[in-house]
Amino acid sequence: MLMNIEHNNSIQEVKGMKIKLGIIGSVETIDKIKSVLEEFEDKVEPFIYCYQDKAETVEMLEECQSKVDAILFSGQVPYSVAHQGREIRKPTVFIPRTGTSLYRAFWQMEMENVDFRRISFDTIDSDAVEEVIKELDISLDEMYVKYYPGDIDYHELTEFHYKLWQEKKINVAATCLSTTYRNLKALGVPVFRMLPTRHLIREHINRAIYKGSVEKIRATQMAVQIVKIKNVSKSISTEYEFLKIKNKLEEGLISYTQENMGSIFPFGRDEYLIFMTRGTIDGDYAQFKLPGYISNETDLKVALASGIGYGDSVHEAEVNARNALDYAVKENKDCCYILDEKGTILGPIFEEESEPFSYDLLVEDDSVLEMAKEIQISPSYVSKIKAILQKLNKDTIEAEELANYLGISVRSSRRILKQIIDAGYGSVIASESRAGIGRPRQIYEINL
Repeated sequence: MLMNIEHNNSIQEVKGMKIKLGIIGSVETIDKIKSVLEEFEDKVEPFIYCYQDKAETVEMLEECQSKVDAILFSGQVPYSVAHQGREIRKPTVFIPRTGTSLYRAFWQMEMENVDFRRISFDTIDSDAVEEVIKELDISLDEMYVKYYPGDIDYHELTEFHYKLWQEKKINVAATCLSTTYRNLKALGVPVFRMLPTRHLIREHINRAIYKGSVEKIRATQMAVQIVKIKNVSKSISTEYEFLKIKNKLEEGLISYTQENMGSIFPFGRDEYLIFMTRGTIDGDYAQFKLPGYISNETDLKVALASGIGYGDSVHEAEVNARNALDYAVKENKDCCYILDEKGTILGPIFEEESEPFSYDLLVEDDSVLEMAKEIQISPSYVSKIKAILQKLNKDTIEAEELANYLGISVRSSRRILKQIIDAGYGSVIASESRAGIGRPRQIYEINL
């Protein structure tokens, strides 16, 4: 059987196309961005989303991501809200309020004869403010900065500035948030809004264009998926039964391949190779979708393993797919792993919604290499254990839990944990007996 489905993507076509750029931000900032966008009409197709309240960012992001190549946030706040509310799947850039934004704020105060020797700022860090102060040779009596790297409540910022003003510690406030600006105005506080300048907007539109272009070119990269029937010898008693199963399986594989605009080839008795581009599958890895194309066949009881490889050539992609498949075969249910051209592996990915983790098979990080040498395990194991802890969002683990993630015996897991402790990268923080039966359960704190 041979099934070919052609696609016409090419890097040259990508380079000549406009970047679909999503822009999310407050009304005031979006108006400024629109005026600069006129300079990019031959490079950018804009999709603009204005919010009155930052909470609207999450809903806007969901709609925006399905339409664009990259996303430009008007500032740090909507960017942080988006990251907290949903997983961002597209390249993103946000416009910071540093450099020229601060120069502009001070210039406006000077033009309006405002005494800014006692002043409060929010959003930006004090180092950025001090650098501008030194550059302008400004002398301040008091300066208060409310810096936060993520999201913050409008009213908390309003209270920060208002309290300082009530206590006569400041003469003026400078804020990056439109709602906080309006709140302070209503309270009678002298306040200036730090808006992005045309220079900053232009610079970050260019960054977004670059990121979007790189992603589009990356999407044309070759992808090879190897699908393997894992349980041929165990569950299939006769050759006739096997042929019936293969026919039904191939029907599902053809539908799957057609949807992903690829080409499928049988390989040996129990494997299939599917050739496609990275863009058709990358970013949609929350679940292993292939079983869904054959699950309606209730009598088709096969266990599938799949490896997906990315590469700049068919050969590189196929080698990576084969290596990824080796990991998937070891899992006890339908599963997929993905290995890219940089040696980063992602998995396990199951049929249901899952949270796969990624780690580097080829480690070049000097700190990881040093840890591996001291612990006396492979650098890829160090990278994988770090990824496991990051996925679990904690720094403690049990031997059984680590064994399950690493696909090794509990005994080997305990040995690795002991080596980590002996090298000074962990400790046993708890030991609990299970009703006096068997080995006491130990909880390990890992600091990699």
